Amino acid sequence: MVNRRVRASAVVAALSLLALSGCGGGGGATADDLDASRDEVLAAARQVLPGVVDALGAQVQDAYGEFDMGGDGIVDRRRYSVTVIAVGAQADTDDLVAALEDAGVTDVQVNPIGGAAGQRDGLDVSGSDPGGRDMSVSVSGPYLEVADGVPREAARQEVDLG
Repeated sequence: MVNRRVRASAVVAALSLLALSGCGGGGGATADDLDASRDEVLAAARQVLPGVVDALGAQVQDAYGEFDMGGDGIVDRRRYSVTVIAVGAQADTDDLVAALEDAGVTDVQVNPIGGAAGQRDGLDVSGSDPGGRDMSVSVSGPYLEVADGVPREAARQEVDLG
């Protein structure tokens, strides 16, 4: 009886370890997959963000891209985002919604605390409340579950939107 309990405990422990390690397959996004996602987000940002900023009467103060880290401490998830910090917007949230929709963003939803967000070609596009001193507008790719051993890029990179 005790031997059976020990075996059952060992099986449960082994299955738990496999589940926590992703079943040991080592699958997931590679560095090449992350590069492809970054390229897709950069291309979309260059198409979307300048028009949105212009429509709001704002000027780009800063534009950068970076990988956001996500996950639960067990699974490594990353997504690439390009963010524009803009100043001088002469607009409100309704103008932001219109600018996003004019840029091809669909399913635009207003955030109750300010700003709006939607989707364009499977990417997230969002903007903060344009009524503040400065605002941000971003394009973000999907979170990718990353394979073990893929190095992290934590540094921001300046982005040329032109």
